[in-house]
Amino acid sequence: MLKKIINIFKNNIYLKHTALALVTLFILFFIWLYSLDIYTLHNKKILVPNFSDYTLDEVDSISKANNLRYIIIDSIYDRSRERGICVNQIPKDSSYVKKNRRIYLTINAKKSKKIKFPDLYDLSLRQAVRKLQQYDLEIGELFYVPDIAVNKVLSCEINGLKINEGQELYVGSKIDLILGEGLKDEKVLIPNLIGLTREEANIIVKSKSINIGIEIYSNSVVDSNSAIIYKQKPMFKDEDSFVQIGSSIDLFFKNTD
Repeated sequence: MLKKIINIFKNNIYLKHTALALVTLFILFFIWLYSLDIYTLHNKKILVPNFSDYTLDEVDSISKANNLRYIIIDSIYDRSRERGICVNQIPKDSSYVKKNRRIYLTINAKKSKKIKFPDLYDLSLRQAVRKLQQYDLEIGELFYVPDIAVNKVLSCEINGLKINEGQELYVGSKIDLILGEGLKDEKVLIPNLIGLTREEANIIVKSKSINIGIEIYSNSVVDSNSAIIYKQKPMFKDEDSFVQIGSSIDLFFKNTD
């Protein structure tokens, strides 16, 4: 049966041309549909721009120029970044969306949030440091006063003013700790801070009952938050290098390689 049909097409030039024309039209039809789909996609879809690091005024202008809308769904407080800028977006840039699609933004707040100061009284220095980190508060200076309980928190201050449990403070506030110095000549091992950032070094030195002293940055440093320590005084030499609690370590910073 199949052979008969094939022979008919072979012997009948009209049918052969008709079949070829139909196949050609069929192919052209699908090419046209494919082209139409691409054309429609480019006319209906919009490339999402990058809103990161732009202020809200700039975001407003960019979104209007691209026929998009935006909604602020969250805010954070990052001291290392400019206040009031966009720090995250959904959907991400370089993706395609329809006209008037909403872009959901997270911005860096102009003012930090407030928290209630926790109770640090009578905690050890290590416990106090951990709790300050949990509350997004910075560790300030360590001051030692005569008291038999070494490294116990006796009081907390900001710029010389005592602060109490429950007092409202801005996130990121620097808290100075007043600690017991214990017996005289209490000493701690000098930590090795080479290769660390300022933030990393601060956590370590405070946990060792010492302070950061003078901070010197090389002229090439652009971002102090990412600069690393290449030198310290006094230096870490070996496991026999000690300083008295409450002492300071001077730090020298450079750009990361």
